[in-house]
Amino acid sequence: MVFNLGYKMFLRRGISIQLILAIALLVAILASTNSIVNYIGLQAQTIGKTVTRGGVFLILSRGSTSIMESRVDVGLANSLSGTGYVKNVLPQRMLTATLTMGLGNHTIHVRAVRDVAEFLRVRGAYLNGAAARGLAEVNVGEVLAKAFSISIGDEGVLALNDKHVRVRVVGIFRSQTQSDAELIAPMEVSSILTGDNHTVSFIEFSLREDVNNLEAVNQIMQMLPGDVKLIQAQQTLKFLQQMNIQTAAFLNIWSIVVYAVVAAASYIISTRIIVELSYEVSMLRALGAEKLVPLILVLAYTITVALLGSILGIALGIAGTQIVSTILRWITPSIEVEPFLEVEQALQILLLTITSSILGCIYPALKSTRTRYVEQRYEEG
Repeated sequence: MVFNLGYKMFLRRGISIQLILAIALLVAILASTNSIVNYIGLQAQTIGKTVTRGGVFLILSRGSTSIMESRVDVGLANSLSGTGYVKNVLPQRMLTATLTMGLGNHTIHVRAVRDVAEFLRVRGAYLNGAAARGLAEVNVGEVLAKAFSISIGDEGVLALNDKHVRVRVVGIFRSQTQSDAELIAPMEVSSILTGDNHTVSFIEFSLREDVNNLEAVNQIMQMLPGDVKLIQAQQTLKFLQQMNIQTAAFLNIWSIVVYAVVAAASYIISTRIIVELSYEVSMLRALGAEKLVPLILVLAYTITVALLGSILGIALGIAGTQIVSTILRWITPSIEVEPFLEVEQALQILLLTITSSILGCIYPALKSTRTRYVEQRYEEG
């Protein structure tokens, strides 16, 4: 009965709106961050399961800092084919060109290959239409096609500096690789745009299954000229796993910071509440309340505030990310972010927030059990 009376006294003073909003904003940051990371993690798992192109090697020019800057003699591709160690040899040239199609001009990435059909086969691509063969034919990745509303049969002009070539889209493909955001063209198209028939950006190749990888790589490195370098392409699954581990580590550190701020806010508010309600606490003691009653009241008050703030924050975080992602899809159709928050994550955030609030208020609450109320004297006049 004394506890119920005391709790009503606490609530009569009003729930701390400032603390609820502070906790809600902090929790909203956690909820939105977790929901976005969940989407990224789901996409990474999907890509990691579908893209399994292990044992891929690239030959780049030694002094290049990026694939776009790299220049490699295209004749090395024929030399690799003659070694007997390699299975697929794909010389490629990467360009950033302007595609004029319909009423719009779009800056896109162009990947020129010697045999488009072979390139799509090696990528394991699903092709709607036909593989580009002639000079005026190109294939477009599914992501690029959706972004700029490109369809099979569309015609346009591909331009680089002062040179251009007219092209027609004969197929749209999906490979679940970065090529889905690119335009794939025969090597002749890039030769017209660059005026270069002798070099490519890099040469991609994979080894045969029946050869010794170490021996094959050593033999290939011995035959390469000194101005190129041989690197192994990053294994997609391992790379994504490392990225997920790093993201989880960052999120954990960020969560610790947020919960520490929640604890600090609870400490400040609980200290203020104890000072403001010292008279009520003294009345409760006069009614026979035990010393632990103030402690229990402060804890109950803090849990109530933390619970309300957590629920409001989780709702704000989820709703906020959904609204932002929807607006981004309206503005840029190519952005398809669909954040989501697991039920277990929401419960974890809720419990950890309440725990942090309790830890923040426990010291001033314990201190209040040892403090006696001293009536202040007010001077008149």
